[in-house]
Amino acid sequence: MKSRLILIVLVATLCCCTEDFLDKKPSKALVVPTELSHMQALLDAYAGGINSGPGLHTAATDEFYHPDANLGNVSALDRNTYLWAANIFEGQASNHWDNSYKSIFYANVVLDGLSKIKPDSVSQSSWDHVYGSALFIRAMSLFNLAQVFAAPYEKSAAPSLLGLPIRLDMDVNEISQRGTLQQTYDRIIADLNESENKMASHQPLYVSRPSRQAARALLARVYLVMGEYDKALEAASSSLAIHDLLLDYNTLNPAAARPLPAVLTGKNPEVIFHQSLAPMVILDSPLTGVDSLLYKTYQPDDLRKTCYFVLRPTGNIGYKGSYFGGATMFGGLTTSEMLIIRAECYARQGKTDLALADLNTLLEKRFKTGRFTPLTADQQSILPLILAERRRELFGRGLRWSDLRRLNPDPRFAVTITRTYEGKTYTLPANDKRYVFPIPDNEIQASGITQNPR
Repeated sequence: MKSRLILIVLVATLCCCTEDFLDKKPSKALVVPTELSHMQALLDAYAGGINSGPGLHTAATDEFYHPDANLGNVSALDRNTYLWAANIFEGQASNHWDNSYKSIFYANVVLDGLSKIKPDSVSQSSWDHVYGSALFIRAMSLFNLAQVFAAPYEKSAAPSLLGLPIRLDMDVNEISQRGTLQQTYDRIIADLNESENKMASHQPLYVSRPSRQAARALLARVYLVMGEYDKALEAASSSLAIHDLLLDYNTLNPAAARPLPAVLTGKNPEVIFHQSLAPMVILDSPLTGVDSLLYKTYQPDDLRKTCYFVLRPTGNIGYKGSYFGGATMFGGLTTSEMLIIRAECYARQGKTDLALADLNTLLEKRFKTGRFTPLTADQQSILPLILAERRRELFGRGLRWSDLRRLNPDPRFAVTITRTYEGKTYTLPANDKRYVFPIPDNEIQASGITQNPR
């Protein structure tokens, strides 16, 4: 993929390094860092996109609704996304694509630099961790892109469906064509497996840095999307074995404007790895409200109802429960997500008691103290129960789009989303081809890769 994006990133790479590093590397040909500390600093380039993933698909789900009378006043990108238009970007570049490939570029710069360093016994551990971190970032970026710009994974079709351009080096002159969907997922899994083997078992100093637990947690998310439930269960359990702490919502102040702790303070024990979602203006609008039918499914004693949401004077329901601890939406990895994944996998294996145990462990920390009655279910009702709870627990995390894509083929869980605008009704049926976003036009023009059908 020969793209103007890479040239922009090359400049950004120089801007994010330390001043002494810039002094030593004035030539663009020598941009690759040569010291482990510089490589770690490059991976810590928070503002450069390492901890940011696509967010536009969140506006396309059934979690949020915007009044049709005001849709003419929002940007073309937001309106097109919200209405699942054939032409989303209208010729414009998109940070929802660019930021993830920027992260992949950063990761490849580090991996290239590491290949030129022979660690000794003192530096081996640091070398391994930086190497594993770069692989994790590349894998997560590629996975995030696949949820938006590639078809839903289906095992029999994956070898013949188009995947994504897979960049494994930092050569800005190389043009990468789209591989198959299977090749995309094979690369994600290979990177994560190697990442896990390289990184230390202890937790990182900051949740903005990858860890062995994060690699296992992301593998659980990947395998869930692939329908590999036995592997997803194993990965989720392996992640929880490192730590399984949950945030007790009874310690929060539901009346606060932002009840959840700011993510980088380290006060939320659930956060395994932090990643924010690239913003959509339509989701920040006070006119945009939460799906009222979903809101009504939260029980009165469920603290998520008041910690996640607020009733506005306008009558709609606002969202305030981001694990970012602010207005930015959170798309990272948490222990609560791992419990929900494991519960679903247990349910699909027919292990109802184990599934209920995980679900009840989570919900006990979500309800007012002494007001939670453990759930019961049989093999017929356990999976729908868990999926409904998953939707309530993981609201606004950027996961609903992937869930719709993977669950829609099952008639029990298929969803048709409906909008209205200027007197016209817009629908997104289950399994529609618009569940795959078009690749930004400027990228198609620059690289010549195949566009997704709409």
